[in-house]
Amino acid sequence: MTFRFAAAALAVLPLCTALALPLRAEPAPTDTCSLALTARFIGARAVGEVRNAVQQVAQPHPVRWIAPGQAITIDQNPERLNVITDETGRIAVMRCG
Repeated sequence: MTFRFAAAALAVLPLCTALALPLRAEPAPTDTCSLALTARFIGARAVGEVRNAVQQVAQPHPVRWIAPGQAITIDQNPERLNVITDETGRIAVMRCG
């Protein structure tokens, strides 16, 4: 009986040790394309006035508008703001790249 208890304790020991290790925090992504300033437009209709406003706020960064099903290049530009619209023409997502 004592042997079983000791074996069980030894089996659980690595788990306890793993849980006691401090978690590493992931570094916060840097805002390289004015994302924090333009995020307020998410959900807005991508009409001319909104597009112009996003362009103005995002300056000096380039803005790429992406509609559903639209072909885009796969080049990465961390300074470019990608504005992705949904099927209804509203801004669904914004991300740098």
